[in-house]
Amino acid sequence: MSGMSFHEVHLLDVNKYAAYGGAFPIMLKGTGIIGVVTVSGLTPEEDHELVTKAIRLFLDK
Repeated sequence: MSGMSFHEVHLLDVNKYAAYGGAFPIMLKGTGIIGVVTVSGLTPEEDHELVTKAIRLFLDK
């Protein structure tokens, strides 16, 4: 968004919130976001990879 940080875009206090990977929104067509899958405990990159792999495995069933 035009060079704005995550915190600026969402009006979040940088001392209270951190932008890390590991969460994935669950969206229902015609409704919007109805939930979220969140993983934490690894590096941000590993959290993101784990949650996206799990979503892919679930969707491939």
